[in-house]
Amino acid sequence: MKVMIATDGSVAAVAAARRAVALLHPDAHVALVTVIEARHDADEDAGGFEGPLQTQEEADEEWNEALAAGRAALARTGQAIGGADEQRLVPSSAGTADALLAVMEQEQPDVVVLGSEQPGWFDRLLHGSVEDRLLHRAPCPLLVVNHRSAGSA
Repeated sequence: MKVMIATDGSVAAVAAARRAVALLHPDAHVALVTVIEARHDADEDAGGFEGPLQTQEEADEEWNEALAAGRAALARTGQAIGGADEQRLVPSSAGTADALLAVMEQEQPDVVVLGSEQPGWFDRLLHGSVEDRLLHRAPCPLLVVNHRSAGSA
């Protein structure tokens, strides 16, 4: 069984990973996936006399921070579940849901695990959620672990 655990390193994501590992087959191949913002090219938004919105150094600093945060999320989740067979950092400017869908299409896991923190109704109305988007478009089963129930694992 191939299990993909999507994580951002949050308490909900780590708890979901822990709960999923407890529920799923012990010999499952576990892949952790974290999506980070893609590297920004400072010259891409330059125009006219005003120049770019940020310098290349600022863009590089943001990229390095995103890499560090992504690696920390993978390490935190991996440590919580006692290790993973694979860890993948996915840079994307398409958004988290679209990036995860692309990984799902490519890797074809048997199940994908997500943590859910239940955002408020206003936040869901304005932005939707990664969970909502994946529930409607995922090419494989999803195991969505509610943050409150994940703590009981």
